[in-house]
Parts: sequence; C-alpha cells; structure tokens
Amino acid sequence: MVQPANRAVTAGSAEPPDTSHLITDDGAAVDSFFAEKQQRLFAEALSAWRHPEGRSFICAVDVGIFALARNPPIVPDGFVSFDVEIPRLVGADAVRSYFLWEFGKPPDIVLEIVSQEDGGELTTKLRAFEKLRVSHYLVFDPLRTLSTVVLRSFGLQEGVFVERPNATFPRFGLALTMWRGSFEGQDEDWLRWAELDGTLLPTTAEHARRADGEAKRADDEAKRADDEAKRADDEAKRADQAAERTRMLEEQLRALGAEPRK
Repeated sequence: MVQPANRAVTAGSAEPPDTSHLITDDGAAVDSFFAEKQQRLFAEALSAWRHPEGRSFICAVDVGIFALARNPPIVPDGFVSFDVEIPRLVGADAVRSYFLWEFGKPPDIVLEIVSQEDGGELTTKLRAFEKLRVSHYLVFDPLRTLSTVVLRSFGLQEGVFVERPNATFPRFGLALTMWRGSFEGQDEDWLRWAELDGTLLPTTAEHARRADGEAKRADDEAKRADDEAKRADDEAKRADQAAERTRMLEEQLRALGAEPRK
C-alpha cells in the first residue's frame, strides 16, 4: 500500500509537474505478517530518535518513490531520507508520495524485505535504486530465499552499488543490525536500528517500559528517602524521650537532696 509522503521544494525551483493523474495508493496488501511488523519496527524505532546534529529526516514504509511524473513509482519496503521535511500530509498542497522533483534528492537508505524468489531485490530493484542514486541499499532475507546471507548491504560508489561488509552509516550516526527478541509479542530475528556503538534504538514499547522503570526507581528512591526521614524522626524522638527521662531523674535526685553527677 502506497501511503502519503511529502516535499521539500527549494526556493526558485521550476514549477513542479502535474501529479493529479499519478496513482499513489494502489490498495496492494503487504506481503506477510512478518514483513508488516518488520516494516513497522523499521519506522517506529526512528520515530523518537533525534539526529545528534539536529538534521531533519523522513522515515517511511511502503511509500512510492517517483523519479519522473510519467513513470510508475518504485515502492520499497522502507526508506530514510535526510535533510528533508514533511510540510503537510493533507490538503490541496500535500504531496502524497516521494517525488524526487519535490524533495530534490533521492532517499539515503532503502530497505527491501525478501518474501518471494521473483521479487527482484538483487536484480531489477537493485538496478532501479542504483539508477536513482540511492546511497545505501539493504536486502533483508529472513528466510534465506535468495542466498545464505540474511542481510546484504550495498553502497553507491561511482554510480554503482558495491556490496559492503556491514550496514553502518557513519555519515548519519546510524546502523542496522540483527536482533533476536520480542516485538509486539513475537520472538523472531528482527532487523533493528542502532547507534554506531551498537546501542539499539528503543521501540515505543521499550520507551514506555524504560519510562515505567525510571518512574518506579524514582518512587523507590522517594520511599527510601521517606523511610530514612522517618527513621531520623524516630531517632530524634527517642533522643528527646531519653533526655526528658534524664531531666526527671535529676529533678527527683535534687528533691532528695542529692546533686546528680554530670
């Protein structure tokens, strides 16, 4: 399913082509439950992430990329494009897909998830994204349908995709890594975003659990502080009671004509 994207039109640019005839939502279904969840994980982990230098970016799944208004779109499973912004999602001036003439650049990172043998991830799609001059192209093959390699990473060098040994992107401060764990109740081998040092970017649920954990730790600290304050109050009360008992004993001794020892 092709969903809305948006634009970043540069000042002084030529009038953009008419896109009213373009099909930006074909109603096609996602390939599988796994692919649907993996796509959501791909986008969700970046939803709360902020680039260290404040660079803007778009992370989208199942959104069409149009290179020319007269050509049909290429629809990757996911992509990330830096230094662009989304001005409007609806309205007369909204842009429903990733039009290269609107954003002024191709996406920087593109992901394809293999779900069938004839999907073209390592042939036609690879060449298409290479022609678009996408910087990084990833093929995630969870069932090892195309080869024995689960994740293949390609980088653009002199206009040609060259396979890379890893899926790290130092220019953007990000990496993609395999992770075995539970996402939305499903234990699988997932593709996850991480920082360059390997720290995973948390999902929405992980953010919530972390916030709950921090809130619980704050409550525990507050309780410990209250307990310590209560113990201090009890100690002070006992000291006051002991001092009062001493004073009363001294008064009783004086009443009997004896001077208490200091």
